[in-house]
Amino acid sequence: FFIIPCMDWIQVVDLRVISFDVPAQEILTKDSVTVQVDAVVYYSIKNAMLAVCAVEQAGASTRLLASTTLRNMMGTKTLEEILSDREHTAQVMKDILDTATDPWGIKVER
Repeated sequence: FFIIPCMDWIQVVDLRVISFDVPAQEILTKDSVTVQVDAVVYYSIKNAMLAVCAVEQAGASTRLLASTTLRNMMGTKTLEEILSDREHTAQVMKDILDTATDPWGIKVER
């Protein structure tokens, strides 16, 4: 293939699994208890064309979406539910993130 100068541009996309920390956030639970929660997300880009064309800055968008999803999910649970159902909560959060990032060509691994 060839590139027409001043008209085309190349963007390199990393197809490896990428991990990032969701910063710790103070969240008010359903039973009015303040907890500090953080998370780690692992994702990979499955469709580079969608990751570049469907969303601006796919990595940053995934980080913001993970942060928002964490706040929303923890705000609807009581402290007991947060402490006892960690695996279930992690699976539900993964499913929500994966569904939301699928149109961007991103697959959330864990």
